[in-house]
Amino acid sequence: MTYLNTLSRNLLAATVLAATTSHTAMAQDGVVYPANAPQVSYAELDQLPDFRGLWFPAFAFGSGPAEEPVLKGEYKERYDAEMARVAADPNYEIIEGPNNCEPPGMPYFMTMPYSLEFLFTPGKITVMQEAHMMIRRIFTDGRPFPEDPDPSYFGDSRGHWEGDTLVVETRNTRAGQRLGVAGITNSEDLVITERLYLDEENPDMLHLDFTYEDPNALAEPWHLSHVFRRDRTWEMLEYICDENDRHPIIPGGMTEADF
Repeated sequence: MTYLNTLSRNLLAATVLAATTSHTAMAQDGVVYPANAPQVSYAELDQLPDFRGLWFPAFAFGSGPAEEPVLKGEYKERYDAEMARVAADPNYEIIEGPNNCEPPGMPYFMTMPYSLEFLFTPGKITVMQEAHMMIRRIFTDGRPFPEDPDPSYFGDSRGHWEGDTLVVETRNTRAGQRLGVAGITNSEDLVITERLYLDEENPDMLHLDFTYEDPNALAEPWHLSHVFRRDRTWEMLEYICDENDRHPIIPGGMTEADF
């Protein structure tokens, strides 16, 4: 048997194995939920609020002073230490995943200073974040959270509508991601609840109310609010982090902003 034939067979075997593994992972409990059902109606989407366009953080329209978190244990110790380093050295940059082009994950996904775009389809809402060209999926078809979760950057999100308010619960995010502000991180037990709704007086303003619950990092639930403004004329740009990384690694393995 020639080398090329052997290589071809190995590649074919690897492809079949990958496809089988992927199918097994996707199948999970074998149920076809409404978001992927062959028979579906798009008419229900006409009854939902209009979230089209690009949404940009509207910092000037904030809801007043942010609520301070009540941190505990090692999470409080780390935050206090990071704040002390920032106070001692204004050039110090808190080390986070995005410093090396790693996806920020949830909940920072929703509050980065870049545009968001929402795509409504039956049983699912897809949220696109300009930064890192990240994608998040919120299932609204009634599927349960996985019984044996595999923590990921964005976790598992399940949503439903309460009138014109989209209510989303997210679980199973990776530990160590930014929680609220730089220097505060989450554990794998974090539960994020979001309430998204258009402003009653100005439909081009979108409100996002967060509640963070993490028994390991927070002594009590932490509430934060954000506001976004809509633009119907702009389009989302490509964001290739590796081609414009401004966070070179310096001696000691740390990163440092270089503008």
